[in-house]
Amino acid sequence: MGSGHFDGNHGDTGRDLFFRILGPLQVTIHGKPVRVGRNRQLTTLAVLLLNANKTVPVSSLIDAVWRSAPPATADKQIQTCVWRLRNAFAAAGAPVDLIETEQGGYRIRLAEDDLDALAFEKMVRQARALVAAGDLESATAAYRGALALFRGQPLADLSSPLTHAVAAHWEERRFSVLEEWLDVGLALGHHAELISELKPLVAEYPMRERLCAQLMTALYLSQRRAEALAVYRNSRLTLINRLGLEPGARLQELHQQILAGATVTPSSVRHRDRRPGQVPEQLPAAIMDFTGRGELLRQLERDLCGDGGPRVAALTGCGGTGKTALVVHAGHALQRHFPDGQLYADLHGTTDPVPPQEVLRGFLDSLGVPEERIPAGLAARAALFRSLTASKRLLIVLDDVSDTTRYEALLPSGGSAVLCTSRTSLLEIPCLSEYRLDGLATEEALDLLASVVGVERVFAECDSAQRIVRLCGHLPLAIRAAGVRLRSRPTAGLKGFVDRLTDEQNRIAELSVGSLDVGARLASSAARLSPASHRLWLRLSLCELEYIPEWVASTITDQPGEDTQRLLDVLVHQHVLTVAPGDVTSGPNYAFNPLVRVYARHRADAELGSAAGQDVVERIAAALRRRKAATGPYRPSEEPTVHGTRAV
Repeated sequence: MGSGHFDGNHGDTGRDLFFRILGPLQVTIHGKPVRVGRNRQLTTLAVLLLNANKTVPVSSLIDAVWRSAPPATADKQIQTCVWRLRNAFAAAGAPVDLIETEQGGYRIRLAEDDLDALAFEKMVRQARALVAAGDLESATAAYRGALALFRGQPLADLSSPLTHAVAAHWEERRFSVLEEWLDVGLALGHHAELISELKPLVAEYPMRERLCAQLMTALYLSQRRAEALAVYRNSRLTLINRLGLEPGARLQELHQQILAGATVTPSSVRHRDRRPGQVPEQLPAAIMDFTGRGELLRQLERDLCGDGGPRVAALTGCGGTGKTALVVHAGHALQRHFPDGQLYADLHGTTDPVPPQEVLRGFLDSLGVPEERIPAGLAARAALFRSLTASKRLLIVLDDVSDTTRYEALLPSGGSAVLCTSRTSLLEIPCLSEYRLDGLATEEALDLLASVVGVERVFAECDSAQRIVRLCGHLPLAIRAAGVRLRSRPTAGLKGFVDRLTDEQNRIAELSVGSLDVGARLASSAARLSPASHRLWLRLSLCELEYIPEWVASTITDQPGEDTQRLLDVLVHQHVLTVAPGDVTSGPNYAFNPLVRVYARHRADAELGSAAGQDVVERIAAALRRRKAATGPYRPSEEPTVHGTRAV
């Protein structure tokens, strides 16, 4: 099977460009190393690479370099750092536009093979596809190639909270893929060989239950049953002593199978004998630490698993609410109801929408249609797809739907079900059950934080943990990002992190870690707004009211009342504003998720300027005086404030 350790020999000699962040930061151009300076330049390049192909605001670069005490010339110094990086790369033969200047920031544009982190993800996708196709020998080679890209702690030559968080994220990512590789090795029958790989890993990480299960399986299949049971006992004692928890259900089930002398089958073996297209199983890997949403999961089962024609359910909400994680978890939980398989497609609706005919081509291929029999046009492909699914019971998961006309071509026939996600409401689709996601309930949010940072730390500072989840707006993505920040600082108290999150100017940056990028998710939601609705959204964020009456929105916009109502409908439709519960006899009230409001205020400060807040104050104050004159006394508690300033 070969070693699972990472020698870093990727063989990139001669590559035009190659950047490494999965270890000390290194740059190679035309096979020769490039010196990029130290300190500020190195940090600037690291942040650009961590956000490859995304625009990084200058403010984010300043925060990464100086944290809370930037000099007055910080923006000029960042400009100089980028200039020096461009010169160093150009002198080595890189394209002159490698680092692009964008509005308000910079972007480094790289192909997947130009950055080790992107190459890693590409090779992991290839490995998973090979596993799904039953080619386990090729899959294990792809996994090993991906893991070999790690050369130690990511960005080990930089010392900052940012790089510590990145290191924690990539350590978890490495382990997750390592465990997939070990599963494949077990399926290939390399039990004895893997024991030497697994023993030191389990000794170092005794609370990783998947590793323990893999070692138990390897020992049991190597006729070492007593040792396999001893691994379980040690793991159970560690979990009880450190966390007060029993092992998970899967580890307990494996323990019972070994006690009974039953047959234990490695999880990847089932892929080896499957005929292509027989039963598609396209769902992404199960999320082992998925937390919460229990009642909604039960409702989805009721909606999707009954008798009758096609059933459709949609999960909608702004970026960061955990829609994708929920549909993947639900898909795995509902597999038993769909014996003909599961189809999955990420439609990239908020970034680069995938043409529906391409999605259908993949679905038809998975259902066993030879390439030469797949029609060329969208209508013909959709008709063939409906014919093939008429007698099947499939679950079809469509992630990130943006356009219902694109979506409708992907509807199956017969007893299949569709589960989809979207940043916008899809209620115009007939017979659709739609569920709007916002933050988790407090207990669920605390459970999610504990799953990332550890139960003991959360229990020891329960009040601070509760404040963290509140400051995260109870959004799963933000809570995970907070957990990664805290896990990278194992000796730090939660209260200190609360203090950093309390500062609204830094909160979004603190909750954006690697791929857990809260700012980017909210930016993609905001980008879908029209100029008029965007402007209203920013101005509404400047008002401190928890519930914003409709008349306040009409007061602070230049639009007539009916136009303002239409703009509010757009904001609700796009899930950047919610209709507040309560009495709406005098007109609806609206509310922000707390973290979405913080983000909108950042944008308002940057785009509308400081005078906007005062303008909102004056408009609301004038409206309150008019309402007082017309209706009599009012309660002072109802007076809106703007950035802490009472409007009258």
